Formats: sequence, C-alpha cells, structure tokens
Amino acid sequence: MHQKNRLSLIFFVPLVLTLFLGIFLSFPHISAAAGEIAVVQVDVANIRTGPGTDNNVSAQVGLADRLTVLGKSGDWYQVKIGNGLTGWVAGWLVALEAAGTTPEPSRSGETSGGKTAVVNGNAVNIRSGPGTGNGVIAQVNQGNTLSVLGQSSDWYHVKLADGSTGWVAGWLISLLAAPAEQAPSPVEQDTGGKTPEDNSGKVDNQSGNKALSLNVTNTGGKTRVALKAGAPFTYSSLTLNNPDRLVVDLQGVAPGNLPPSTKVDTKSVSQVRVGYFQKNPDITRLVIELKGGAQYLTTLSADQKTLTVETYIPDVSGSYRGKIITIDPGHGGSDPGAIGAGGTKEKEVNLDIANRVARILKAQGAKVVMARSGDTDVGLYERTDKANYAKSDVFVSIHMNANENRSIGGTTTYIYSGSGNSEDAARIQESNRLARCVQAELVKALGLRDVGIRSANFAVLRTSYMPAILAEVAFISNPAEEKLMLTDSFRSKAAEAIVRGIGLYFAGKKTA
Repeated sequence: MHQKNRLSLIFFVPLVLTLFLGIFLSFPHISAAAGEIAVVQVDVANIRTGPGTDNNVSAQVGLADRLTVLGKSGDWYQVKIGNGLTGWVAGWLVALEAAGTTPEPSRSGETSGGKTAVVNGNAVNIRSGPGTGNGVIAQVNQGNTLSVLGQSSDWYHVKLADGSTGWVAGWLISLLAAPAEQAPSPVEQDTGGKTPEDNSGKVDNQSGNKALSLNVTNTGGKTRVALKAGAPFTYSSLTLNNPDRLVVDLQGVAPGNLPPSTKVDTKSVSQVRVGYFQKNPDITRLVIELKGGAQYLTTLSADQKTLTVETYIPDVSGSYRGKIITIDPGHGGSDPGAIGAGGTKEKEVNLDIANRVARILKAQGAKVVMARSGDTDVGLYERTDKANYAKSDVFVSIHMNANENRSIGGTTTYIYSGSGNSEDAARIQESNRLARCVQAELVKALGLRDVGIRSANFAVLRTSYMPAILAEVAFISNPAEEKLMLTDSFRSKAAEAIVRGIGLYFAGKKTA
C-alpha cells in the first residue's frame, strides 16, 4: 500500500468511528429489560414513538393490557403492542411481571370455588378466557362482588349477575372467603332493596336467623344505626363512591320484615336501605348513604346479635396541629403539564392552589413541605423523596385533568393501585380514606361532576411511604372549567376544600 493511502486511512478510520459514535449516542440508551411483561395499571395509557412525553402518541392501551417488553430507556419501556407494532410506555403507568406468566386455559384442579371476588378497579374487563388475548364480554365496576368458580394462574373464572360467566384478572380484584352465590347487578350493587321470591312469587323468609329491628338515632351530631338479629352473626363492610355509601353485609341473616328504605337526613346520613343480597346462605345487605366527609365506626355487640354503625362529621379544629403534610404542585419548569385552549398552563394553576393550601395549613398549625415552591423542574422521585425524608403524615399532589374530548369535565382523586403486595394494603386503605374526604369536599365546594376515586400506578403514589393522593381538581381541556381556573374564587374554593378534606381525614383517624 502506498504511504499516501496509509495516511488517508489513518485519518479516515477515526473519522468514521467518531461519526458512528455520534450517531449511536444520539439515540436513547436502551438497557435490556426483555423477558418481562408490562401490565397496564391505568384506564388509558399512551404509547409513544419514543421514550418521553415530547414524543407523539402512536396508540393507546387499556387497564390490565399485557405488553411484551423489548427494552428500557430511563423510566420508559419499549413494548410490543400487537400486529408487530412497537412503541414506548411510561414506567409509572405499568407493573412488570416475568415473561411466560400469561395464563393458560383452566385445567383440572385449578379451582378457587367458594370464594368471592371484590372488584378493585374501575370499568374492569370480563373476558371470554383467562388472558388479555381473549375478547371482552362485559365490564364491572369498583365494589362489585363476583362468585368465583375457578382459577387459572393469575385469572379467575367468575359468575356475573345475569348468570353468565367470564374471566377477570387477579390483580384487579380482592378475594374474600365468604361465598356469594349470586352477585348483584351494577344497578343493584349496593343493595337490591328486594326480597328473593320462589317460583310461586311468594316471599321466602324461612331463614333461621332474621333481622328483628332497625333503629336510627341522632344525638350529639352522631347518627347511630343499630340492626338487631335473632341469633349471632358475622359481617364484612366496604365503602363505595359516587355517591359515598357504607355497605355492610350481615352473613347468616335474612332481612325479615325490615323496611327496604328509611329516610334519615342528618348531617352525616341521608338514607338507610336494607335488602337481601344473597340466599343459601342468607346475606342481608345494609347500605348507609353518607354525606360528604362523613366518618363511621362499626361495632358488634358481645352476643354478636346487634350491629351498631356510628356516623359523624368530625370536628377538624386542632386536627392539623403537629402534622407534617407534603403538598405537591404537579409539573413545573420545562414541563407545563396540560395546556387549555385559552393558553392556561396546568403547572401555574397547580402551584397557585398549592400555595393557598400551604398558607391555610400553616395557619392551622401544620408543618408543610412543598415538593416544589416555584416554577422549577422537580423529578417525580425527588418529590416523594422530600416527603419520605420529612416523614410526612400525608402526601397530596395537585393537578388539573385533560382529555381530547373537550366536553368532559369533573373532579377525580387517585390513589395507588397497588402491586399485589400485602404490605401495600394498609397504606392503600388509608389513602382511600384520605381520598374520600378530599374528593367529597372538592365536589361539594366546586359543584363539578363527581368522577370519583380511581386507582393508578402514578410514580408519586407508588413511591411515597405515607397515605398519598393525587387530586385532579378539574379539566383544563374543558373550556368552561378552564375559565373557572382563572378566577380567584375557584382557586380559593379548591384550596379550602383540599384543606378541609385533609382535616376530616386526620379528625376521623384520631376518633376512630
């Protein structure tokens, strides 16, 4: 080789390597995450063309959808979404599972009959088979109860209210030992208000244990509902939203001759309803319709024949003193959040309301930690790091919602959906109590549509050690609600409602 050619190669090869490295480094670094499945934890998750919210949305996936993970870049996962298409999903919207856990058809011996599945998510899909590759045949809502017929891996074969059967993902339900031979329809999910009849049309009240009396009293600002039965019984309870109500199931009790509904209209209760929930064995369902911010205590008498439910609106005075509360104004700095049609930036509304909340809380004796105090970039994990380091009692993130459909509006409060780990249960339960208090106060103060309490895998909810909520106060994408956000009245009402909700939570916890 000529000397000139050798010299040319000496300069040419490094140049090519430099160009190659430059091009390579210009692409996002993808670390291996293959061999895992990303399970969607929210109602709708965007799939983007690249790892970051500045990339375009190429598709959308729904709650419980399972996506094959191809790689990872930062907090984002590259996933396969079907038909050979790929994209990127935010890591805080999914939960990872080991590959190969997609359920197979049920086999002999894989049964969990005799148990009850209580639905934890909103608009949960019931599928024709055990896996997201099967078609959706129905949807059920949070709080619905389904009879379990069998199990295949992480999926449960369940019976619906109309007698049909299908499959539900195990990570979207909680299992109870008590059987439920017939689940109520969504319309009758809290109480049927009806008594089962036999084929002759006559009421069947042949249970050995019947409810004998229902007494409602109201003294000292507390409403007491006492239900007495003829023999000992056990009970379980849960709360439902939209509207708020306490649902108590009395196992081994028939309704007897109790009235199906009793109008109460006290500070904490609007109505009490009683009805058959199930026969063989008998379960009587007691439903107490609660008013905003109401707390409750349930007690069973020593002879286990009388259940007393005490409801009240807590006195929040003094409930803030000494509490450490982290307030997180969503977005900030280079991240404006959602932007309304009128140009309103979510980050600015969030911060203004958060500052108002902080001022009120401090005046009430609370110590306030601000996840961000100005228009600055603060990472998601840095926000909860501040709360965890301060050993905060609660974490409240403030946001404005958005939707492509500009007619959609309302108020929503989110809690952590959980990872299925039993260690999360107590924190999620307390987060739900906090969410109920704040959501009720926001709806009452703002008068917007009550979208309810929802579960999600948001990073700030997942990584906080204390009860945590994310309040979507209103929709900035809704022109009417965007205009409201620009007013001092709206921002003050929202701030005061959030503070009252926090106070109700602490007061209820102190009394309970």
